[in-house]
Amino acid sequence: MDIALISAADVLRHATRDLAKQAIREALIAVAGEGSVLFPVSIGAGAPTESMVAVKSGFLQGLDLVGLKVGTYWPKNEALGLPNHGSTTLLLEPATGLPRALVNAGALNGLRTAAANALATEVLARVDASNLLIVGTGHQAEYELRALADVRTFERALVWGRSPAKAADFVKRASDLPFPVRATEDLESAVRSSDVITTVTTSCAPLFPADWVQPGTHISAMGADKCGKQELDSRLLSQAQLFADYPAQSIEIGELQHSANSKITALGQVLTDKQTGRASDKAITVFDSSGIALQDIAVANRIYEALEAAGELKRFSF
Repeated sequence: MDIALISAADVLRHATRDLAKQAIREALIAVAGEGSVLFPVSIGAGAPTESMVAVKSGFLQGLDLVGLKVGTYWPKNEALGLPNHGSTTLLLEPATGLPRALVNAGALNGLRTAAANALATEVLARVDASNLLIVGTGHQAEYELRALADVRTFERALVWGRSPAKAADFVKRASDLPFPVRATEDLESAVRSSDVITTVTTSCAPLFPADWVQPGTHISAMGADKCGKQELDSRLLSQAQLFADYPAQSIEIGELQHSANSKITALGQVLTDKQTGRASDKAITVFDSSGIALQDIAVANRIYEALEAAGELKRFSF
């Protein structure tokens, strides 16, 4: 029996935002339909304080894909010259359940998360929305900004973070985008003047009060992926139209664990026009991304197929 080992370098040769967006659209539609299954998420930790190990798995019908993703967070890795976040995806042979491919999914995790935001913003933000705010300056935030730039032409983007130095560095890296990106230390003014907001932090408390958010705003909350995490004011969630990659998981470990509003629409239903998106130009829409296994499986499989087509798969006896 052989297994394909797909390295970070292999992934980077073929991973694109467009590839991720196609795969994530496929996964969101599948999980909102019938037949595809997500299995319960297992969340644990290692010895370091605040470390996390999350195991997500599922079956994607139609493509007959089955597998799992192990996501880790080791907060002191940066001091060792290593990424704080780790992501490894295992694809299984659908006919036998035996290992098919082990994928270093570090880059894929950033692309797939941002692709979900791009798809949500594309269909939920107002057509004339033009002012973007990114709340957060970490590893994932740049992925979010670049994916959003693919689907909307913004007049400007503001970036806010707890560290002004990190926000300034972020802005420098984004200087190639076709609209101005600048850092701000005035979060209230930034929220009030933005009609598209992405929060991408590890926060466990609301980042801003509900009354700062103006009618017609779209917010993508990307940070909450375990119990206790929270980026948005629960009052905002009670007022907004709510959408999620997978409502049941969002209620359990995502942003919507803090919502008393039980009316949540799966984004895949909007992408297939089975449910309506934004109700009006005055509505506030919130998309919660808790991250689902089918996203990881679908995007890893796209890389597997690209490497196979190029004759670049490296197989090992297992």
